[in-house]
Amino acid sequence: MNEELLHRLAVALGLGLIVGLERAWKTRAEHGGVRPAGFRTFGLAGLLGGALAIPGLPGSLPWLTAGLLVLGVLVVRAYAASASQTGDSGLTTELALLTTYGLGAAAVSGYPVEAVAAAVLVALLLGLKPEFHHVVETLERRELLATLQLFLIAAVLVPLLPARDMGPWQAINPRTVGLLVLLIAGLSYIGYFAVRVLGPRQGLLLTALLGGLSSSTAITVAYARRSKALVARAPLLGTGIALAAATMVPRVVVEVAAVNWPLLGELAPTLLALMFIPLMAVAAATIFGARWVVEPGEVKLDNPLQLRTALAFGLLLSVIPLAAAGAERWVGEAGVYATALIAGLADVDAITLSLARAAGRSMDAVIAERAIVVAVLANTAVKAALAASIGGVPMLRWASSILLAALLVGAATAIVTLG
Repeated sequence: MNEELLHRLAVALGLGLIVGLERAWKTRAEHGGVRPAGFRTFGLAGLLGGALAIPGLPGSLPWLTAGLLVLGVLVVRAYAASASQTGDSGLTTELALLTTYGLGAAAVSGYPVEAVAAAVLVALLLGLKPEFHHVVETLERRELLATLQLFLIAAVLVPLLPARDMGPWQAINPRTVGLLVLLIAGLSYIGYFAVRVLGPRQGLLLTALLGGLSSSTAITVAYARRSKALVARAPLLGTGIALAAATMVPRVVVEVAAVNWPLLGELAPTLLALMFIPLMAVAAATIFGARWVVEPGEVKLDNPLQLRTALAFGLLLSVIPLAAAGAERWVGEAGVYATALIAGLADVDAITLSLARAAGRSMDAVIAERAIVVAVLANTAVKAALAASIGGVPMLRWASSILLAALLVGAATAIVTLG
């Protein structure tokens, strides 16, 4: 008795039952119970694929091919009969049955774990039909294009880029630049759709948190403008702006961890200080009865991913390492800090990723850590100034005050920990 073979055949049967369970449940009350394939059929299809793929079986490949052809004929006949009786012309169940046959063969051929995992994913894909249809119905064209462009970057552009250091001082690695662009695009994509799904309906606080992942600048502008119409809500809106600006911290943590995670040990106190003050403001507002369910009005986030924006960010990630390396060699340590300050005024992601990657390689780790802090503090100051310039005195009293307090505490922490 070949126990290993029996185990693999059992796996082939089991994965068919997994998919069949979902199909049987889905069609249990449809069309009077008429279905092209159900629980037992899927189980047998998986077992058949496994039996015809037994290693060492004479002519196993021709038998496996013949089995697929016979099953295909049966599926076509069943589809024709079912479609004529029910009027349902969908092919999902039929394709799932053929897939189950292939997975059963894969399980016996030596990939049982992978086959079961794939079967679970197939069942999940089948079971999420209503959710997928809802997404398709509500998806805007620009969001569809953003999704496809994200796939383009991940599956086409990044693998094509050379995976070696290039340029002056070997400061640029095209593959790394592509991966970093993908990282930032992915974070913005997640933040955009989080607001899209849960945003304004959940109130000021959640919108600030989720929207900050995509664009804390958009949240700052929207809340500051809203404060002019809702003067009484200025404290809450100002606190929300500070919280959105503080979402820079988890972004920086993810970016540094992805490139050079040992740096987090020295950067953690400063980053935590920058996030602690806004969180304290939120806690204080909540304790005093803040109604976070107040809608913040329309928050216009940009397209979650534009190919031009991604390419421009990639160019920025290529230029900044060169600028930082050149500044260090020609001007010294002060040149790196000046580069970080200027870059941080506009965007903290590119300079953070560039410095984190250079730390310990082409640049002293301590200098890189200090420069990242300079960029983060500069970006916080910009958000404080932006809130006050748009929202006026109310935002100066609330959003700007909270951010300036975070700025001072973060700077003091940096001085103590980084010298």
